[in-house]
Amino acid sequence: GRARTAPSPVIAVATSAAMSATMSLSQAPARCLGQRRLSSVRRAPKALRARPALVTRRGDRTHDLTTPRAAVEISVAYAVAQQDLFFAATVAGECLYQQSNLPSDFKGRPEFPKIVLPCALLVGSFVAIQTDNSVLSPGGLVLGCAASILSGKMFLERFDAIKDDGMDWPGPRIFPGTGILFSLFVFLANAEALPRIFDGR
Repeated sequence: GRARTAPSPVIAVATSAAMSATMSLSQAPARCLGQRRLSSVRRAPKALRARPALVTRRGDRTHDLTTPRAAVEISVAYAVAQQDLFFAATVAGECLYQQSNLPSDFKGRPEFPKIVLPCALLVGSFVAIQTDNSVLSPGGLVLGCAASILSGKMFLERFDAIKDDGMDWPGPRIFPGTGILFSLFVFLANAEALPRIFDGR
């Protein structure tokens, strides 16, 4: 037979390069899969470390939800309570002043027995609102409304009983007239605070 001829060096080099490229292509998916597994293993501790933070945040949210709110907003409660107490002192002081300046037979002269109930309700309203209790604080606002209505009725009766001669201005009617306005303001303050009960605004 014929003698075999040795392959040329160029063909041998090309064949070796083709085999190397084929092996690299066959190993590429395995390398990519190994790198993905390695990256997932490296990221796993971070995920595990992040879980306690999520648990802590959920615990904080639960704690916030279970924290009891004030029955009435603190700033509103203090303002209304102080206004009720100040109005009680004003009613008592005006009665004392008028009794010392007006004669006993003067029509429209204030009397202490008539101011006892409104002043007592106003003081009770002040104490009840300051307790910040879910039952007593709203009850204090209701007491403030009732006391302002009673005091307004008392001042209105005195205003009608005093005769205006037109010569003395503003005259004795200025005191019960101002008392009517104060009673209205106190009533509105207590009534407007009622919708804010159990409200976080």
